[in-house]
Amino acid sequence: MNKTFLIYTVLASSLLFTASAEWIVENVAYTGATPAISLDSSGLPRIAYGRPGQGAKYAVYNGTSWSTELIYEAYYGDCEYFDIVTDESDVSHVSFAWSGWIISAVQDPVLDSWNYIMPTAAYGEWNSLGLSSENNPGISFYSYDHKLKYLYNNGSQWLIELVDAGDDAGNYNSILREGVNKVYVAYSMSLPTPGLKYASRDESGVWNTSFVDTSMIAEPLGISLVHNGNGYPCISYTAPGELRYAEWDGSSWNIETVDALDTGANEFDTSLALTGCGHPRIAHCNLNGDSLSYTWNDGTGWQTEGIYPVESGGGDLDLVLDSQGRPHIAFHLGSLPSLMYAFNDEVAGVEHNEERTGPVSFNPVANPFYGSLNLSFNLHEPCHVELTVYDLQGREVSRLLSEHRSQGNNQLSWVPDSSVPCGEYIIMLNAAGNAVAQKVIFLR
Repeated sequence: MNKTFLIYTVLASSLLFTASAEWIVENVAYTGATPAISLDSSGLPRIAYGRPGQGAKYAVYNGTSWSTELIYEAYYGDCEYFDIVTDESDVSHVSFAWSGWIISAVQDPVLDSWNYIMPTAAYGEWNSLGLSSENNPGISFYSYDHKLKYLYNNGSQWLIELVDAGDDAGNYNSILREGVNKVYVAYSMSLPTPGLKYASRDESGVWNTSFVDTSMIAEPLGISLVHNGNGYPCISYTAPGELRYAEWDGSSWNIETVDALDTGANEFDTSLALTGCGHPRIAHCNLNGDSLSYTWNDGTGWQTEGIYPVESGGGDLDLVLDSQGRPHIAFHLGSLPSLMYAFNDEVAGVEHNEERTGPVSFNPVANPFYGSLNLSFNLHEPCHVELTVYDLQGREVSRLLSEHRSQGNNQLSWVPDSSVPCGEYIIMLNAAGNAVAQKVIFLR
């Protein structure tokens, strides 16, 4: 049974889209590139992103609506390669690159503004941000002399250290900080040996580097690093044509091929998070870079579902889990560089058959279907209902219902006429200001 659900409706100025029984995708801003996401103490998302021609922006969701504000105004050039961490006091810290400068910004909650700094000699891109136990920022970045470097504030001044002097070391990198001085970075190596590397910095400031995976013909892309409950590193990344996952067990690296990716645009996008039980969750772009996907493993094998089409050139995604293990993803589209937010209101990998809370629930009885499709929806209150069939290009195929309906269970059927070809369609139910929909497959 195909369990891919879709929702597509305009609420105020936002585009809302549900890609599965649990996924909701919303348009946060009409333009937004290379976003990064974090959650506040209430589990609400905050997104840092670039707005071409305008600078660095910040979007906050208050539980009802999104608001945006300016972090840094750029009069020329684009701000990109964002990362964000929100500390225990709900203060957000952001790093990004602007015209060759690495910039660190932090909220000022008293003045309701942003403070930023461009440390001297911090020239590069592809930066990743971590905070020390004292909330001092540390940033790994790919410098313009093609080296992996570490930029950090020790509480009184900014300093830069060389992490790896290899040619094209750190073109893709991901950082973690622990305590005051401990730092960990997963990063790519191009020459002389392409592969995935891991660097650690101890409290005394000494760096150690080693290879994780050299079984590839080109440098790995889309690197994302987290530590599990044992303090061991876990990394998602792509080798050419493959999504991979590496986990340290205390003595060696265990490497798995999670998914075979079509080669093409944006196969470099991955973002990794772990549940409280240590189970991996990976957001990534797949299918030639034109689909945002979500992959998980609860100990019984890897499973993947598609979330949303991003088109070639889209993606640049970032994933975070809330305290209930529910994923929140920031990404952008391709030809339409809209800033998007995806949220899953249930834990992936668990089927829920009970009626979902909310003003309306909707499930076709059979899918795929032949000849006719029985539809059933439940209203929690009397309201006007519109039930419409669209093709995948968004064109209306049939208006099944547009009238006031009573509370409770309602049923009807869709019988496609002879002019409707076999294929995939979206059935959208709009009731009580809420839209729920499902992709169905029509076979004759």
